[in-house]
Amino acid sequence: MSGASFDAETLRTIVREVIAEVARESEAAASKAPASEGPVTESRPQRLGPAHRPERPLYRPEAAPGIVAANPARLLQGRTGTRYLTEVYVGLRADHAVAIDAVNSEVPDGWAEAQEWLALRSRASSLQDFLLYPEHGRGLDPDSAALLGREGDKGSDVQIIAGDGLSAHALLLNGPALVQALSKDLTAAGFKVGRPVFVKHARIGVQDEVGVLLGAKCTLIIVGERPGLGTGDSLSVYTAHGPRLGQENSEKDCISNVRALGFPPAAASLRCVELLKRTFAAGGGGVKLT
Repeated sequence: MSGASFDAETLRTIVREVIAEVARESEAAASKAPASEGPVTESRPQRLGPAHRPERPLYRPEAAPGIVAANPARLLQGRTGTRYLTEVYVGLRADHAVAIDAVNSEVPDGWAEAQEWLALRSRASSLQDFLLYPEHGRGLDPDSAALLGREGDKGSDVQIIAGDGLSAHALLLNGPALVQALSKDLTAAGFKVGRPVFVKHARIGVQDEVGVLLGAKCTLIIVGERPGLGTGDSLSVYTAHGPRLGQENSEKDCISNVRALGFPPAAASLRCVELLKRTFAAGGGGVKLT
């Protein structure tokens, strides 16, 4: 089997074949072991032998390269005894380091201004304060709130907010392209878009205060996602219609995995536009769209 992609049914079939092969190997090993003494009880149930299992085709090794190439998940990594292969172990450590670096990354001074965004700060006094006390990232510090009131665009249909979240690296890498695409696509769709703002050390909830202070009909915040292994470059987009302080997450919507390997910024922007069209038509997001 050649090629770099599989449909869902093919992948399910291959997984079933692998599980069946492992079960057969376990049964073979069990048949060679000495028989246990004493009657079978409820706490020691008998296992069905191979004769009672439906026959399935064996796993096809030639399919392995295609499975691995079909997605970035850690499939068919191999082993030596009960341990990872050295190459796999080193790869895990490297990807873990990527995640740690992403969480510890910060947006440099002057970067937001260079994007022509209004630069603000949350109540978190430092990165460590932000990580240790999440609530500090959900509101603006007094100086930033005052600055937003003076210079922010009031009464927009959609207010775009860029936040570093748990991966400033992701915002630095993908944020400008995403904000530019969103501003263009939302405007083309007929939405009045406010001047983008940036909040340093931002949690998702800061969009509530920004939306209230500006009287926006809807807020859209871009934040660096909590990184998994090797995924320190991923952004999420959260939309909230009718912003208010302490707005429930059930009223918000999310588009995640915005990055080159997942959902590229240009495509994510178009998906956001369609989402907001539905949100405005329904008079709210989240559970109102289900």
